[in-house]
Amino acid sequence: MVFDLGKTSASLVSATPGAGWSMQVWKTESWIRVEFASGADRVSVFCTWHDGPPRVEVGTY
Repeated sequence: MVFDLGKTSASLVSATPGAGWSMQVWKTESWIRVEFASGADRVSVFCTWHDGPPRVEVGTY
């Protein structure tokens, strides 16, 4: 996954799920969420910039 991080915003350049995984993307004016799923496993990557410069966080479920 590749994000283009600017000083005050970001954009998703590319994201490719691995074999056996699916992917879904949500975007607003202040964040991007990319979720990868395989069966009951989930990995979400959040890029947010609503309260400062862009930052990326990863969570597993």
